[in-house]
Amino acid sequence: MIGFAFFTKKRQLSKTTLLGLFLLVAALVIVTVYFSVSYSAHTRLQESAKNYLTRLTSSLDAALARHSYLPILLAQEPFIQDFLQKKPEAISTEQLNLYLERINQIAGTLDIYLMLPNGDTIAASNWSKEQSFIGRNFAFRPYFQKAIQGELGRYYAVGTTSNERGYYFSYLINAQNQPALGVITVKVNIAEIESFWKSQRIDFLVTDSEGIVFLASQDSWLFKTIKPLTELRRQAIREVKRYLDYPLEPLADFQWPPHLEADQPIWLQGKHYLLAERSMEEAGWEVYVLLDWQEVTRPAAVAMILATILCLLTSLLLLLLWKNQAQRRRYKQAVLEALESKVEERTRELRLAQEELVQAAKMAALGQLSAAINHELNNPLGAIRAYADNASQFLERGHPELVKANLQEISGLTERMATITRQLKIFSRKSSGCISDCRLQVALDSAFLIVRPKLSQTTVSLHHHYDTHLQWVRADLVWLEQILVNLLSNAIDAAAEQAKGQVWLSTERVGNKVRIQVRDNGPGIQAQNMPHLFEPFFTTKALGKGLGLGLSISYRLAKDMQGELSAENAPEAGAIFSLLLPLAETSMETEDD
Repeated sequence: MIGFAFFTKKRQLSKTTLLGLFLLVAALVIVTVYFSVSYSAHTRLQESAKNYLTRLTSSLDAALARHSYLPILLAQEPFIQDFLQKKPEAISTEQLNLYLERINQIAGTLDIYLMLPNGDTIAASNWSKEQSFIGRNFAFRPYFQKAIQGELGRYYAVGTTSNERGYYFSYLINAQNQPALGVITVKVNIAEIESFWKSQRIDFLVTDSEGIVFLASQDSWLFKTIKPLTELRRQAIREVKRYLDYPLEPLADFQWPPHLEADQPIWLQGKHYLLAERSMEEAGWEVYVLLDWQEVTRPAAVAMILATILCLLTSLLLLLLWKNQAQRRRYKQAVLEALESKVEERTRELRLAQEELVQAAKMAALGQLSAAINHELNNPLGAIRAYADNASQFLERGHPELVKANLQEISGLTERMATITRQLKIFSRKSSGCISDCRLQVALDSAFLIVRPKLSQTTVSLHHHYDTHLQWVRADLVWLEQILVNLLSNAIDAAAEQAKGQVWLSTERVGNKVRIQVRDNGPGIQAQNMPHLFEPFFTTKALGKGLGLGLSISYRLAKDMQGELSAENAPEAGAIFSLLLPLAETSMETEDD
């Protein structure tokens, strides 16, 4: 009895230790899942931020570059110079206004206007409007001052007359050996880009070098500052009337990090964002993209909840198994005690019966073990079905995030098919039927990727010999890939019938053409089949193995590309299919050189 008590105490200690280890492992699994999913989601969000940032800055750069040439071009117009020099043959002010109005409409700019060296506007595209620039002086604007100094003036500001935001390009007009005649200015509308990006599912800010927001996804952020402004800088901005009378107050509830780094989280108006920043040095702007940080925390939380549920289910299963084992141990102990109490009263026959009973118990244990093994083997299959059933139930209950998690688990089983599926999608794209110069190696590599799965299921060996000087051919790339796939597939089928199947793919130049040959060591082409080889629906394969359209279609495509497809039997064994295509002029010039 003392030994039994010691054994029970030791078993209890072991159970406590195992429980502690299980809880530790479960905690480690949950933490690992949380941080792994967080890292993965963070990485995806960083990539999205970089992509959005690249697209936004590119659209801004394109909008500015599209009109930067215009003031330089207009400054060189002889009739504008004649007008400023007041030559007798010069056009009238009315004609110049109409010309600037027409150019403004064609270029899609906000305004174009001409100023004298003192800053007075004498002609403008908006001459007919109530808020015309004619008669107004803009000498205080930095873009005018830079233009007077002989530089291309670039400046972003709010118009003092129109109250419209715009980017200004200015250029000096002068004649040879004469002082400055005037300044031509073009105002570009950047707000159109802002309107487009407002429709995207991101937030963004564009600031000047002072940290003043002038483009934003939220109207409430406009003309706010994200950096402290000294009173001296405020006074300088007011003097040039860059932002009119806007108070330029700090952006509310914006926690600017002390050391701005790429792709870091920030808080803005009670919302957590991932911030990505890029400088536009030529324009002097800073572009910020802000993506919702919940794109990181939400999947991490869902993954942690699922991991916790799995750990709870595992613990429940272990508890049931432990109870089952405990019941078995108690039953076994009761049987042993009963047998021990009767051992003195039983004869040798009873001992033999007891041995038989123990043997039967052993066999029963083995039967239960086999059932447990079978249960463990069925768990993965049951899990897949459970994921599918749970996804259906979650969908009915309106839990799309849980549906997504279950589907991700199931989709892991189909990942191996992704490479072939992607390649088939590329191969199945439609062709425009346009014959042009295309790279021969690209078509050869693409065709090989398509037939590689089929080749891997056989013992056929594929050999290739390419003429490295042949780079370009006149063909349609999609059609060429289709012909090569048909020829290679047929060659593999033919060679697969041999003990050591071989397929050879080669390229060579024949005059001003390229010959692509596919040869196999199969049984070859029978003489009675040769005349019908390229006829539709003719096939020598078994029923259900082919429709007899591959060679017919390949023959027609070769003809459409001004080429030729022919077949013959190899002298030693097998068949040879030759595709002749015109050599591209680029390749011919390269070889001649």
